[in-house]
Amino acid sequence: MNVAYASVSNLKISNVDVKIGTKTLRNLSDGADISEEVRPGRTVEFRVQSSNTFSNLQDITIRDITTKVTIEGIDNGNDLEQESDSFDLRADTDRKLIFKFDVPLEVLQDTFNVLIDTEGQDDNNAIQRDEKKLKLEVVKDNHLLKIIQKKLTPDTVSCSRSNIQLSTTILNIGNDDEDKVSILISNPDLGINIEDHVGGILARPNQPESMFSKIYPLKILNNIDAGSYPIDIRVSYDLDRKITEETATLNVNKCTAVTPTSPAVKTTQETGGVELITPTEGTTTQAAQPSILPGTILTQEGFLSSNAFVVGLIIAEVAIVIIGVALVVGFFRRKG
Repeated sequence: MNVAYASVSNLKISNVDVKIGTKTLRNLSDGADISEEVRPGRTVEFRVQSSNTFSNLQDITIRDITTKVTIEGIDNGNDLEQESDSFDLRADTDRKLIFKFDVPLEVLQDTFNVLIDTEGQDDNNAIQRDEKKLKLEVVKDNHLLKIIQKKLTPDTVSCSRSNIQLSTTILNIGNDDEDKVSILISNPDLGINIEDHVGGILARPNQPESMFSKIYPLKILNNIDAGSYPIDIRVSYDLDRKITEETATLNVNKCTAVTPTSPAVKTTQETGGVELITPTEGTTTQAAQPSILPGTILTQEGFLSSNAFVVGLIIAEVAIVIIGVALVVGFFRRKG
């Protein structure tokens, strides 16, 4: 199958709108500058309409069309790129697609090329293709710090209210270095008041010097009520003329005391001289029982009612009779 590019494309990028914030720039032409500036961390939206310009009489469908938008070199020298799923367009129809990009926080103040490309294949196996190029300007404040991390570990406590840590990260997304940066972490209800003089955070996108990270151990009062407590993170910079704030919420649950289990107490009672061991409720440990041969009858009795006592009593009575007879015989012999 021979595939060739059409000499005149009937697949057109018929319209491009760009939305930044609440402002929409409509029907931008090829090579146009996007007049609305975009800042670090903001979203820019491209609305691209592709059209099949074959007439209904020609009745040629363009198939497997994909549209791609690329912002060149904006991400630390790398491109940001999005591509649509493939779709078909019948003759004299169009389709609008939306592409959303988040401008990186760490970015140079510069102008970046935006390439928009659409391509498909018609019923005659010819490649139909069109493209547009726009220019996107990124503008930054001279002084701007942003708190990009505010993580509590743990963020919920109950009886154990120690070993709480707050992880913070501050990023310089402005154009100028910041020489004196201070952090205040506070919540009066929890008894938290931490002040830290950080020093300098440089304006070096994608470099370690543009970022400050630290973990702060937090000690809170033991007698506070259950509830949610916002912990304020306040960053002062530019000679204390600018402030950046965020909050991290600590959830405190009611501490429910656990009743300790009482140890097993051994109670005894005597029945006919035999000591019976009665375990307390909840005690499951039992003394090992001796092996008993089948047919053996077990009884519990005192010594006075036992067989040994009866036998002993009979022996004692026989002994008394014999002694008595001996005494009588001896008495008559002496008299005779």
